[in-house]
Amino acid sequence: MRILALPRDPNPYQELLYEEMRALGVEVSFLGELTPSRTLNLMLLPIETVWQRLRGARIAHLHWVFAFSLPYADRFSLLRRVSSALFVAWLNVCKLAGIYIVWTAHNVLPHERVFVDDVKARRRLVAHADLVIVHSSFVLADLARLGAVPRRSAAIRHGPFRAARPADPPVERRPGHAAREFLFFGRVQEYKGVEDLMAAFAALPAECSAHLTVAGLCNDARLLQRLSSLNSSCRPTVTMRLEFLTGDDLTSLIRAADVVVLPFRRVTTSGSAIFALSWAKPLIVPDLPAFADLPSRAVVRYSGQTAGLTQALAELTRADDGELLAMSRAARAYSHAVTWRDIAIETRAEMAALVDSAPLTALRLRSRRTP
Repeated sequence: MRILALPRDPNPYQELLYEEMRALGVEVSFLGELTPSRTLNLMLLPIETVWQRLRGARIAHLHWVFAFSLPYADRFSLLRRVSSALFVAWLNVCKLAGIYIVWTAHNVLPHERVFVDDVKARRRLVAHADLVIVHSSFVLADLARLGAVPRRSAAIRHGPFRAARPADPPVERRPGHAAREFLFFGRVQEYKGVEDLMAAFAALPAECSAHLTVAGLCNDARLLQRLSSLNSSCRPTVTMRLEFLTGDDLTSLIRAADVVVLPFRRVTTSGSAIFALSWAKPLIVPDLPAFADLPSRAVVRYSGQTAGLTQALAELTRADDGELLAMSRAARAYSHAVTWRDIAIETRAEMAALVDSAPLTALRLRSRRTP
């Protein structure tokens, strides 16, 4: 079986999955990397897809649609129309060429606008997709509310981000370290609710000894200004590192944290939550469907209000070491209950069933290779 993945992303999800799929005999290559120019690669994508089909590729595995976003599209609406047209053209080329489209729905809708009408584009994608993979079944209900109902779907759990290494034992509080260490990490965007977190943290009762670190790159100038203003009233109990985090930076931050807080206003799949649990860290999250499958013994949930978040922060500030240690153990157990090999086997089986059950097209009959 040959898979064409699109797009390549620094998110470790792809390589953790594809490393195991390659070990199962699946050949995986990435589309849209013919030249150093992203725009030229996008223009060549339909031709490249047909060429790869003639070389034996059977499946296009789409993860995110940002690959179809053209530079400066946020300034010129015409470029969004071009992006939309190129996206539709690629979907149609896949259909005509006999390439099966598998979309992993990491997000119900893009976090940042890509097309003229992202909802319409999502409906079109689901209509063309031969298989939609979700990490939790609630995503299918959210897609249905958009008017996008897949013909075929599979719920396959997201794997741990530290599967290649043995789990570290949960770390007990450091002697003499009075303040509870809370951490938010990841790209700072408005939908992630960092402003809500800082407001909730500022409202903690005076007797709560706690420190918050907010770490991650923020490219939104207006959000950055608002966060800076909030931070001026929170010092020294809040440290802000609004910058790109290297792997070593993130490792240091996550090791030092007692609790990870992810105050998302909306979310489909949170790799940050999976990452935190993989490091055996207790979590505070809003009570959203995306987090429903997370282990209750490792997670404190709150209603999507600032007061609820303040209460959750206070609860874990006052928790003793034994309570946090139990949460850490539950987090570690959950994150290692499924392996990337399990996920790869299930993903390969779903794709193989798709290919085996579909009728041949003329282009498939002329293919030079078969899997």
